[in-house]
Amino acid sequence: MLSKRSLSTKIILMVECILLISSILFCSVSIYRSRVGIRKSIQQRMLDIANCASGSVSGEVMKKLSEDTVGSISYTKIYDTLAVFRDNVELEYVYCIKQVGEKEFIFTIDLDQVAPAKYGDPVKYTDALALAAKGRASVDEVPYTDQWGEFYSAYSPVFDAEGNVAGIVAVDFSVDWFEDQLSSQTRSTVIGYIIVLFISLLVGAVLSFTTVRPYVKAQAQLITEKIRAESANNAKSDFLANMSHEIRTPINAVLGMNEMIIRENHKAMDLAASDPMLVQDSLENISVYAGDVKKAGHNLLAIVNDILDFSKIEAGRMDLLEAPYQLSSLLNDINNMVLFKAQDKGLKFTVEVDPSIPDELSGDEVRIRQIFTNLLNNAVKYTDKGSVSLKIRSKKLENNKLNLVIIVWDTGIGIKPEDREVLFNKFERLEMDRNSTVEGTGLGLAITKRLIDLMGGTIEVESEYGKGSIFTVTIPQAVVSGEPIGDFQTRLKERLPGDRPYRESFRAPDANILIVDDTRINLTVAVNLLKNTKIKIDTATSGAEAVEKASKTGYDIIFMDQRMPEMDGTEAFHKIRDDENGASKDVPVVCLTADAVIGAKEKYLAEGFSDYLTKPIDNYALEKMIMKYLPEDKFERVTDDPLTSAMKEEAGDDEFAILRSVGIEPKAGLKYCQDDEELYRSLLSEYAYGEIEKAHNLQKSYDNENWNDYSIYVHALKSSSKMIGASALSMRAAKLEAAANAEDGGTIKTEHSSLMEEYEVVTAVIRSVFPKPELMNEDSNITEFPADDEIMEFLPSEDND
Repeated sequence: MLSKRSLSTKIILMVECILLISSILFCSVSIYRSRVGIRKSIQQRMLDIANCASGSVSGEVMKKLSEDTVGSISYTKIYDTLAVFRDNVELEYVYCIKQVGEKEFIFTIDLDQVAPAKYGDPVKYTDALALAAKGRASVDEVPYTDQWGEFYSAYSPVFDAEGNVAGIVAVDFSVDWFEDQLSSQTRSTVIGYIIVLFISLLVGAVLSFTTVRPYVKAQAQLITEKIRAESANNAKSDFLANMSHEIRTPINAVLGMNEMIIRENHKAMDLAASDPMLVQDSLENISVYAGDVKKAGHNLLAIVNDILDFSKIEAGRMDLLEAPYQLSSLLNDINNMVLFKAQDKGLKFTVEVDPSIPDELSGDEVRIRQIFTNLLNNAVKYTDKGSVSLKIRSKKLENNKLNLVIIVWDTGIGIKPEDREVLFNKFERLEMDRNSTVEGTGLGLAITKRLIDLMGGTIEVESEYGKGSIFTVTIPQAVVSGEPIGDFQTRLKERLPGDRPYRESFRAPDANILIVDDTRINLTVAVNLLKNTKIKIDTATSGAEAVEKASKTGYDIIFMDQRMPEMDGTEAFHKIRDDENGASKDVPVVCLTADAVIGAKEKYLAEGFSDYLTKPIDNYALEKMIMKYLPEDKFERVTDDPLTSAMKEEAGDDEFAILRSVGIEPKAGLKYCQDDEELYRSLLSEYAYGEIEKAHNLQKSYDNENWNDYSIYVHALKSSSKMIGASALSMRAAKLEAAANAEDGGTIKTEHSSLMEEYEVVTAVIRSVFPKPELMNEDSNITEFPADDEIMEFLPSEDND
């Protein structure tokens, strides 16, 4: 009778034998399947090279190739283009093919430097070549032999402008190259499986000194890990397949639009000689195409940024930069960014903020903004009808900290219970078949989860499939100031233009007021906000100028901005009051600022200001304020004269199409303009021609590393860009404003040049479409002209100091 030890040993040995046989079989099958996959990967690589080569060739030029064109400019152009692939890629030969019969193909261009085929020489027929002739890029499944040797070839069609196959670009790879690629990659796979096999046997040997049960348990664990590894590998493959599509889409747009730019450029040169008046049309087309290239480039950059962010997190190189920031400013930016995306899909977007939350917090604003953006963009993308809501709450912690609670709720497609476990996994996109039209890398939530983990926060998900989802994020933040954010909802509603038709409340042609603001756009739009009242308006662009004008002119009211360089509004106000001989020493001075948190009004009234008006200014609130302080004999109330400004649709406007090409959304600007298209056009001109000095000051403060002044000027650029609908430029400026406030010179130096380049592109395109306003003199100063002669009306934005 066998002893327990002997029986246990035999059982263990038997299990080890079974394990060995199973492992060998598993490795063999896996190696075979891997070899098939490797073969497909190599073929795809061949196809990518062929597609890239064919994409660099013009179908119109290839269509015209003939024996007579050999050596011509067009022939040489194609030859030189394809020579780059011949000289720099591992392929053997590259050449162009033309179909002349059902199964007959001839050489048109052969780049072989030793024994090139001549035009018209026959090309060996293969099934892959036949598929390419029908418009489908293909690669040979089996090698073929011709007079040059034995090859695998990849074929990619070249299409003309009508979408017909104009020719085929073929690339040959030697059989030796193909087999070497297959062998080397297979060898790596085999080594991996040998390591797995060795580990399995080693585990079995160790288990021979224990009992069967732990061995079985370990084997089960090994199988589980294998399944997880395969699942991760499959997810990675799906991700790479999706990235192939996502990355190729903007690249194809870049190549296509670049071709159109080249064509329009040739067209413009031809028209310059025959009909110069038509050159402008071609130039406008070039601007549109260039804008499309830029958009595609930004899309590609967003994809790459997602991948780079994730790689940084995975490598442990993602550092958090904590600095003070204003929650209200961040929420304004988020609201403006998401609102129009939601409206474009017919969705309702709401923001609810607990008024007791402190407004000034400390944390990594850039990464917190990224969390907001990822969650809200996902909610909008996966919601086709209904609404998306953002709720902000807080929970007090010790040591002057709080938990910032972010709740994103949507009525979208929801998440299946079985998918929640992999929702934040890397390389995962849920229901890719159903959501194939939704753009993105699939890394957004994975990045969000890891950022939240880095901040010491949590994220929870509640969802009912088909009805919607709720994401709840909790992030600890330090409190810089206990001053609460206040009634954010009301202020947010006031920032958006309502549906009520505008009519001026009064007319006061004999009254004279002074408006002070260091941002030219803010001045011009404020002037035009009052243009129908006929009131006379002087303006000043600095505190010092305001003091000088107030000393010489007796105004009825002064509206004083607060945040200005060198001399702020409060200092200027006190200088006016202290000027014993000043003509406006005792006139009402109204504080004009975006500082709308609880306690701000009391602070400015305590300084001595007559009243307080928050920005962005509502036209009714401004007129009400003027009637409050203007002597009654200087204004006449109006009750029955409605404003008759034209309400124009901008959808079919060619000029607006050009603006969209550089990221300006006229629809957003028009909403802030009460849909007055004429005023919106004037504001665009003001932005392009009147803010040049501010841009110079911004650059100067950057060169001098004066981050305090830099914050002021980039703040102005953020506000004015938002007014015209350039939200991307505004958001970039907001990021740099936050960096300047935190004295983060590294971020500023990294991002500043991109900001200025984008600003130059935007202003250049505006100048190409809209003329310089006649009233704008060379020194770009607005001064002493009646409101009804002005050119623009005030546009609300989220922050206009």
